[in-house]
Amino acid sequence: MTRVKICGLTRAEDVRLASELGAAAVGFVFAAGSPRRVSLERAGELSAAAGPGVTRVGVFVEEERAFIGEAVEAASLDVAQIHRPLRAEDLEETPAPVVAVVSVAGLDAPVPPPEWLRRCRWLLFDAGGSARTGGSGTRFDWSVLSGKTFPVPLYLAGGLHASNVGDAIERVRPDGVDVASGIERAPGVKDPEKMRRFFAAVRTADTDAVRDV
Repeated sequence: MTRVKICGLTRAEDVRLASELGAAAVGFVFAAGSPRRVSLERAGELSAAAGPGVTRVGVFVEEERAFIGEAVEAASLDVAQIHRPLRAEDLEETPAPVVAVVSVAGLDAPVPPPEWLRRCRWLLFDAGGSARTGGSGTRFDWSVLSGKTFPVPLYLAGGLHASNVGDAIERVRPDGVDVASGIERAPGVKDPEKMRRFFAAVRTADTDAVRDV
């Protein structure tokens, strides 16, 4: 199954449901300008609600290294998603494995050097969003990924929801998909039925992909 990351979680019940539905990863946003930002204490509670084997991801933009370290400890984070252009010092100083993010603007998708990527947990492509908040909640032109290969798993984000994730999987063949606003009632408040439909759409797309092989 295409791996699913549910991001921007703020409620324990949503973390539990994501885990029950088969999420490979859950994301907690620490970016200062995000409406989905959670405190260190709250992140710890959310992390405890995640099921066994679910990867806990912290989302950061320009937060200080010391704060990232506090978040990693408080929420038992497995990886740190750096939602801006990757820097060499991120790989040296971040106190957890890094998820690199490429913010696509038009047909411009500046990918970090392969030698940097090999040190990352995975590579996430998202539509260019606010430098303060991370993700944009809008989709980009998936053709920028046509024929591209990378030395780490590829995750696709940006404007995904139950109605288009199947098309995204068919066209891009990502290792994983990352969704936040596409399954929400309000920022940080997930809609259980939208979440269930999203996972069902991913399963259907994966089944169709197997039939096409």
